[in-house]
Amino acid sequence: MTNPWDIPEWHFVRQEAQLVRHLLGSGATSLGRANYADKKGEYYTAFFALSVGLERLCKLILVVDHAIQNGGQMPPQSVVRRYGHQLEQLINTVDSVAAGQSLSPAQRRPSSATVSAIVSNLDAFADARRGRYANFEALGDPNLTSHEPISKWWTEVAEPILDQHYRGTKAQARVESNARLIDQLIGDVTIVHHTSETRELMTDVETASRRTGQTAIVQKWARYHTLTLIRWLSAIYKEMAYKAVYKEGHDAFFGTWEFFYTFLVDDSFLRTRKSWPLGG
Repeated sequence: MTNPWDIPEWHFVRQEAQLVRHLLGSGATSLGRANYADKKGEYYTAFFALSVGLERLCKLILVVDHAIQNGGQMPPQSVVRRYGHQLEQLINTVDSVAAGQSLSPAQRRPSSATVSAIVSNLDAFADARRGRYANFEALGDPNLTSHEPISKWWTEVAEPILDQHYRGTKAQARVESNARLIDQLIGDVTIVHHTSETRELMTDVETASRRTGQTAIVQKWARYHTLTLIRWLSAIYKEMAYKAVYKEGHDAFFGTWEFFYTFLVDDSFLRTRKSWPLGG
């Protein structure tokens, strides 16, 4: 086996893996912090980090596949550019590549409606015409709201999460009871002026408190479902890179899978851990 330090490509693959690890970790962390009040910017932090991190993890997997298929040769820039930027398409391509390589990762591709909505939203955000520059785009047309990323996220991701984990549950009863109580205690002496993720004005303590309780539910489950996708892709990269090194002898990928171990944990971690990557 060649000493990886003597392989120029190893350094770049390693650096890319480190970058992707922290993009995905910071994105998942921001999802668990974002709220309508003082942390709306965390939504954008999450969308930027996750859309870029997931895209680049998919491309890392495709780079490994290219090396395996071409005797260890790394893809030229012309090939990498053809991978494109459409997240849904990249994820589907990775799924096909994993099947073609006869991989059996410990995790299956998550197929819930929530994960699909998350991918669709991140895909839209990555498109400058539909997401990243929506605020600037709307300056010339204030009625242009269909591409606004936070509103879209709340409608397509958060509301279904609330339908599943909040409405009609003990959590809803607790949140609404607490909201009424806090309103009775301080409502008459407190000024509230917030806008929700979907731009509804909130001017009373009970409404804002209720939304705070709902947000905690959304933070937990949006982060969890996003991490299940990250875990699946991390498992594929691990298997692909391991195969490239130990079965095909392509040492440029040696050890780079270790950066993604942080995401290869069971559901209890994904549901409860708030700071990612683990140990980071």
